[in-house]
Amino acid sequence: MNAVKLALVCVLIVVAVGVRPAAGFEKGSSLFAVQLSEGVADLVDPAGAGTYITAYGHSELGVQAQYWYFLKDEYALNLSGGIGWFSEINQPGDDAAPGATDFKYTQTSWQVRVGGDRVAKINDRFHIFAGPGIQLWSGKAKFDGGSNPDYTPALETKNIMRWALEGRIGVHIAWSERVGLFGQLGHYIGYASVTDKGSKATWWPSGHDGAIGFALAF
Repeated sequence: MNAVKLALVCVLIVVAVGVRPAAGFEKGSSLFAVQLSEGVADLVDPAGAGTYITAYGHSELGVQAQYWYFLKDEYALNLSGGIGWFSEINQPGDDAAPGATDFKYTQTSWQVRVGGDRVAKINDRFHIFAGPGIQLWSGKAKFDGGSNPDYTPALETKNIMRWALEGRIGVHIAWSERVGLFGQLGHYIGYASVTDKGSKATWWPSGHDGAIGFALAF
C-alpha cells in the first residue's frame, strides 16, 4: 500500500466514522497492534550454488504484531515482529516437453525490529509518528517442478540474513477510546549475506515496507 492509498484510507475513515478521543498516548501507557504487512524479500538464485549465487529482490506479503511503550508523552520505544510469504505457480503450455509439471515458486521469511518513534498529537483522536529502527530479516526461496522434474530436484536456498537501518512515518486514528487504525510506511538500507556450498554472496540492499491494521491502547 503506497502513501497515496494510505492517506486516502485515513481521510475516508476520519470523515465516515464518528470516533471518540483515544486513551493512552501518554507517559507510561502502551499500545499493541496487529497488522497486514508488505515489503521486499532479498533472496538468491540457488542454481549456481558451488560456483556463484546471485541476489534478487521480490515482493512479499505478511502479518506482524507491534508493541509500543511510551517513555514520554511524545516518545515511545517499540518492538515488532512478523512473518512474510509469496507463492507463484506456472503451468506448462501446449508446447511444453512431455512430462512437464507445474513449476512452483515459494518464499518465506521472518523479521523483527526495535526502534523509537517521536509522536505528534494533532488532536485527541489523530496522531502522526516517525522514527528510526534496526531490523533483522531472514528468508529463503524454493523452486520445484518444471520441464524435467525427474532430473531437476526441488531447490531450496539457504536462509539469507539481512540487517538494516529502517526509517518510517505513520498515523494512528482512534475509532473508539481504546481501538484505532494504525499504519506506517518505511524504507530500509541494509546488509545481506548468504553462504551455500562454499559460494557466498554479500550485498547492500534497500527497499520499502509498510503495514496497516488495528491497535489497542492501554
